Amino acid sequence: MLVGIGLDLVELSRVGRALERWNQRLLDKLMDPAEAERLPKGGPERVRAVAAAIALKEAASKALGTGWSHGVYWRHVIVEAGPLVAVQLTGGAAAMAVRRGSSGASSAWLESRGDLLIAEVWLLR
Repeated sequence: MLVGIGLDLVELSRVGRALERWNQRLLDKLMDPAEAERLPKGGPERVRAVAAAIALKEAASKALGTGWSHGVYWRHVIVEAGPLVAVQLTGGAAAMAVRRGSSGASSAWLESRGDLLIAEVWLLR
């Protein structure tokens, strides 16, 4: 059963510019060290991986119905954007999911169209 659904769209070029400007400071806000360590080390693969993480994290926050408030922070949504896309909720995100009637399980989808990444997250009962 579906508890919430979130959708987000991210421009790769914009993420690339943000990484050029903020680099580690941006990653420290978005990810815990273990999640950041799994990112490709450079080039377009790194930009795509960070963009995928941003899109999936934003979609998850929308599926929760909170955005980045009520104790839900970027680092509480852990993204695995390899061949199989997955989103794991921790901390305040997991607690909010339970308050919304979810088990914390989710389903995630990611698609690339030119300079855009489209992410969808379903929060499940």
